[in-house]
Amino acid sequence: MLAALANKSLIFLTALIASVDLVYVNASVDFPQCFADIRNGSRGPTGGTNNQGIPVPDITKATSITYEFCLQACGSGRGAFSWSAFSQQFSAWLLPWLALLSQFPFGSRYKWDNFMSVILALGSPCLAAYSLSLTVLNAKWVARRFANIDYPNRQHAALILSNLQQIPLKVTTEGSLLASLIVLPENDPWWKEVMERLDYADIHTWTIAGVTSIAWVVIAYALTIVDAFSTISTDPNSTGQGLGSIWVWMLPITIGYLQISPRSDAERVAKALNLANNISYVAGPNGAVNADTVSAMRALSSHPYRESMYSDQEATAPIYNYARFLPFVQVVEDFASAFRSASENAKKRKPVNSDEPWERGDGQTIHPANRSGTAAQVEVYCTAPKYVRRSHWGPDIFSRFVLASLASLALQWSTSGASILIVYSTPTVGKCLPPILMHRLTVIFADRPRLQVHRISLYAAVATFIWIFLVASSVLSHYATTHPDHPDVSHRAAAHGAVLFRRVAKFLAICNAAWIITTFLLQFGNFYDSCYCNSDVLGLGKRAYNVMVLEGPDISAMKTAWVGGVVLAVVASGLFLGFINLFIDPSP
Repeated sequence: MLAALANKSLIFLTALIASVDLVYVNASVDFPQCFADIRNGSRGPTGGTNNQGIPVPDITKATSITYEFCLQACGSGRGAFSWSAFSQQFSAWLLPWLALLSQFPFGSRYKWDNFMSVILALGSPCLAAYSLSLTVLNAKWVARRFANIDYPNRQHAALILSNLQQIPLKVTTEGSLLASLIVLPENDPWWKEVMERLDYADIHTWTIAGVTSIAWVVIAYALTIVDAFSTISTDPNSTGQGLGSIWVWMLPITIGYLQISPRSDAERVAKALNLANNISYVAGPNGAVNADTVSAMRALSSHPYRESMYSDQEATAPIYNYARFLPFVQVVEDFASAFRSASENAKKRKPVNSDEPWERGDGQTIHPANRSGTAAQVEVYCTAPKYVRRSHWGPDIFSRFVLASLASLALQWSTSGASILIVYSTPTVGKCLPPILMHRLTVIFADRPRLQVHRISLYAAVATFIWIFLVASSVLSHYATTHPDHPDVSHRAAAHGAVLFRRVAKFLAICNAAWIITTFLLQFGNFYDSCYCNSDVLGLGKRAYNVMVLEGPDISAMKTAWVGGVVLAVVASGLFLGFINLFIDPSP
């Protein structure tokens, strides 16, 4: 479905560009021929400059021309649309990256949530990196949270909770459900059942298709880089090199998800929990009984939210982990607190039934007789002392938030910065914005040639704001749940603010994703190949000039900047992948 929709969108955009070109076909300009006529003097004797914009007296020795002379000699039209050039650029610089999106994990119950996960990733790479970083950091934190607990099934609990980060979870402590799940020996099969059902065969992990897709993208990117450098002296604006590095963030994100193998299939995980819950037990007045005979509630289940405030928490594609961060911490704390209390009591050789003596086990496990009792006894056994206070926000959330934020911002701005560096190093090429933005921005930036708002900078800035809005939405949503039964004005305002921020962010993500892809397609279709864009009028103002021929120093400087841009994008992506692997530990 996603692939078909993407194909239809690309076909529509391509047809739109071709139709625009047909409308202005009479205004198209053959810039190579025009420049050749200018250099032989047939278009006039004045208007020539060197590649620094300094006028030269002899037009035949000019390597650049002023913007005014470009309009006079060549006209205000654009370079003609060439389908062969467009298709070659599209297949080399854009198609491999879009194809790599198919390797992202999905699994949400609703198609719209899966589609929006792609849009959110394209619209805000920072958000995709942030959610992946949180997933890895949370798994590390869960393992440490259970490391000092010595009670049966604590390893299963740590693994199960780490694997369920993509699922909206509900913990029920009433009726000793959670305490019974942890303490009763009759529930040992429950833990094993969940573990086995979560380890399904077609989990999102390394496959031949995934490795092939990544290898194809890496090879395609390497070949396009080589091709761009080989044509730099003839037409530096003929390739997508200025925008190509902006997609490199997809590689570490894709590899990271393949490594952690998120359980994001909503239907399958919900089924696994439901089937396992059928064999769960709860403490009764005369011993353990099947939980189904007491209540339809279970200690751990998938939470089917109904309110709009929780829609992103319910979507199981991993990019929505940003919305589940704080609720997930509370779920882990519910389990860790109960396990810790049971562990402390066991260390003191206290059985659940205080009227019975402690039975010695085999030295490796706790004797089942020490883990049986009534509902009240089980509840007390797993209750933390009153002096232990829990925060509604959870422990260590700030450090994980800061680490994930810094890593994701560094990845996005490094790849975007690499593209900006490459574009800005190309003499007076590619500094063009749509007409709707030209007037206001020219007034602000006309006398500041290197501070103009470039389309890549705009993309990266909007992507950052999307991340900020969605993180703020998750915080407000969690705050709104502090008193769900008796919300005051501040909690109701937070709930409305969470929904508003999320919707604004998604609208911006749709616009930003469409913006960057359309920018690619327009560049490949020669839409920016005009006197205005090639002369950098927005940045240079009255000093604008159009480079006709690149000289040795220009080519050398461009190559240096291009190498720097590619190295920046690749190294930053490698460092982010190294950061992810630094916190991926073997299973306990």
